[in-house]
Amino acid sequence: MVELTLLVLLNSIGDNFCKYKSEGNDTYKSLLLSYSDASQKYGVSEVKTVIEDSSNLSIAAIAVAMTKCPHYL
Repeated sequence: MVELTLLVLLNSIGDNFCKYKSEGNDTYKSLLLSYSDASQKYGVSEVKTVIEDSSNLSIAAIAVAMTKCPHYL
């Protein structure tokens, strides 16, 4: 299994976030669905650990979202 890092997590969530937004879901629902997908894929405790250990999480998340689907921001 790939070691879960912030970048891996955000890329995974970013892809799914864009998909859910394009299906017509609002931002919060898209984010929660994406988080849920990541938790299923990597494990809840692994996702939580990466989030807890991350500094500048919001900056990194915005950067990934701007790269993947800027038209939704």
